[in-house]
Amino acid sequence: MIQQEVKSKILSIKDSTIPEELLVACAAVLAGGGIVVAPTETRYGMLAKAFETPALEKLYKIKGRPENMPMAVFVPSVAAIEEYAVLPEKGHRLARAFLPGPLTLVLHSKCAPGSPIVQNGKIGIRVSSAGFIQALLKFTAFPLTATSANSSGGKELSGIPEIYDLFGDAVDLYVEHGTLDAETSTVVEVTEESLRVLREGAITEKEILKITG
Repeated sequence: MIQQEVKSKILSIKDSTIPEELLVACAAVLAGGGIVVAPTETRYGMLAKAFETPALEKLYKIKGRPENMPMAVFVPSVAAIEEYAVLPEKGHRLARAFLPGPLTLVLHSKCAPGSPIVQNGKIGIRVSSAGFIQALLKFTAFPLTATSANSSGGKELSGIPEIYDLFGDAVDLYVEHGTLDAETSTVVEVTEESLRVLREGAITEKEILKITG
């Protein structure tokens, strides 16, 4: 692991190959409680260690996000979802159909309350199809926050130059991979009792209901 502190550097992915040293650098920053901006399958996301309070406090402050607004969590696989949440039958159907991909499932949490990640006993989970996120999670022993790289309530940003202009040195490391402007993830709350589409994004409500009946 890289030991030296990495501050406000912009590293680039030139093609589909992700250099191991870049992943090691990102993992080191995150393990130390830092913030990384990196490419997802939709847009750039702000990554932090998901259940580390100082890292979360830093991220909420940077974004100007109220702590009563939860952030979703990236986990490495569909199988890993059930380490953190209860996945009912309709959730299994959605996972089989759309994950990895641009879908956030809001589920009953198995995690201890007290973190802004867990709100009202529920947690948002994502399994990303982005090669960078998948590769990075193999270098970390912890889940990562899944929140867009913009100010809370602000416009969506599609490139590292404008994201850097907004956050500057408040972010520890930026990973650049061109312009990303795909639709945001669809957010679905699913429990044994109910299913609600909270935000329609890359996957339509019609597609969700077709799978879940």
